[in-house]
Amino acid sequence: MNTEFGELAQAQYRKRHFRRKVWIGIGLVLIVVGYLLMAVSPSTSSDWVLFRSMGGLACIIIGFGLAILPLLSLWTSGE
Repeated sequence: MNTEFGELAQAQYRKRHFRRKVWIGIGLVLIVVGYLLMAVSPSTSSDWVLFRSMGGLACIIIGFGLAILPLLSLWTSGE
């Protein structure tokens, strides 16, 4: 009974660890997409500049929440 619980706990830990890595990867991709959206050429019309800059800022903020905050909690928790 004890080994089954240990194996179950290990499987849950691996699953949680993999899920955390996936979210961190998605967050890092969103941060990169946000910076790419913020890079606007000078010939772009002003309407698109506003939409792209707001979209880029939103992607950076959401990516930060998905990637950086879990990394900080992982580093400070000592897990």
